[in-house]
Formats: sequence, structure tokens, C-alpha cells
Amino acid sequence: MKKICLQPGHFNKPGGGAPEEQANNKRIADRLSAMLRERGFEVYQTDYWAYNDPVVKSTDWDLFLSLHCDMDYPNDNGSGFADYPEPSTDSATKESQRICKVINEVYFPEVKINYVNRSNANTRYYYMWKHLTAPTPCVLIEMGQSIDPHDKVLLANTTLIASALTRAICKAFNVAYDIDLQPTEVDKLKKQIVDLKAEIKTLSDSVKDLEEQNRLMASEIGQKNLKITELENIIAGYQTAPPSANDLTSWELLKLLISKLKWKK
Repeated sequence: MKKICLQPGHFNKPGGGAPEEQANNKRIADRLSAMLRERGFEVYQTDYWAYNDPVVKSTDWDLFLSLHCDMDYPNDNGSGFADYPEPSTDSATKESQRICKVINEVYFPEVKINYVNRSNANTRYYYMWKHLTAPTPCVLIEMGQSIDPHDKVLLANTTLIASALTRAICKAFNVAYDIDLQPTEVDKLKKQIVDLKAEIKTLSDSVKDLEEQNRLMASEIGQKNLKITELENIIAGYQTAPPSANDLTSWELLKLLISKLKWKK
């Protein structure tokens, strides 16, 4: 697990930094911390007073990254850059330079902030460099100009800035940026609701099909009952009709003839 120490520049130092810089640095550092942890990094966040923090000073970090926003350079449409310590003062300069190069190549094209290398004594001899362990590579990034009209809008987009920094760090350490996040309990419950609604629809469709079948069966039963009634009426007619002469025997015909005769005394 790669260990990253993040320092939101000037944080907790009253009056430190460019206008609005402290708030920008902290907001972005918080989001960056969360995104790196989601991708398996161990992240420790410090502040301006990191040189008094024994955890910061005694740990061999895979990267100490100090996040800053530069002052405004009027009429330049904004800019930023990442820098590494003066090589002669950095025992891990090869790694510091490698990571710095990746950050410059990934971050600035993605966020559309101009890359302008303004390396200076404040970045090359940044006060924290001398308080870190010898194996710790160090990078300071000026993410953009805090109150430049162009950069101000982009720096306010926390997700954009933190995502670009996360992508750069992932690339530097050969860690996948895209992750398959496990669904939260809320996501699971929402999926259950969707599944149950689908089941209800299937059952409702089945009920409609059964109702149609019942209607058809009831109609067929009614027709058969009518036929039965018709046949029963025919049978009843046969049973109540007087017998035909063709149906009588000779003796029965004789008795019928005698009954029809009028006898005189």
C-alpha cells in the first residue's frame, strides 16, 4: 500500500497564502484524500505546522505532496506548475522529479489550466523539504491562480481538480484509476425496490392474462349451458307429445276405434 502525505498549503496558519488559497487547498485536499483512499492508498493529511508533527517527520512516505494555489498574475489567463526540491538538497530527487513530471503531464491538460513553469526559491527550497526523511520524494504543486478569473472557476470545481490529481498520482504509482466501488446499503435497497417493481409488473400481467382466460371460459360455459337447455327442451317435447297412429299396435288401434264410436241404446 502506497503511503501519501498531503499538505493543504498554509492551512491553519492565520493570514497565510494568497487570497482564498487556504480554503481552496483544504477543500481540494479533503476530496483528494477520499479519492486516493478509495483506490487503496494510505493517506495522511497534515497542515502548515507539519514540521512539528512526528508522524510526518518520521515516516518514509511514497510521496509528500504540498497543495497550493498561486497568486494572481494579471492578464495571463491563469497558470500553474508542479515543482520538486533543489536536487542537491533532496536524497530522493530522482523519484521526486519523476513524480513531478507525471503530475505536470496529467494534471494541467485535464483541468485546462495553463502550465507555466515558475520554479523559484520558494518552491525549490520549500520549508518542509528539510523536515522529511531522506527516502521521501517531495512535490509542490501550484494548482492554479486562486483569484484569476479563468482559474478561479476551475479551482472551484472540487471534483475536477481532485480527480485530475488522483489520476496523476495513480499513473505515477501504476495504480488503476477506474475502480469498481462496492454498492452502498442505500444502493442495495434501491435495487431491491427496482426488482420488486419488476416482479409486481410481471404478476399484474399474469393476472390480466388469467382474467381474459376466465372471461373466455365463462363465455364458453354459458354457450354450453344454453345448448343443454335447448336439448332438454327438445327431449321434454318428445315426452309430452300424443302418440302417432303409426306408433300404435293393432289392438291399440282397435281400442281407439271403439272409443270413438257413438253407441245407441
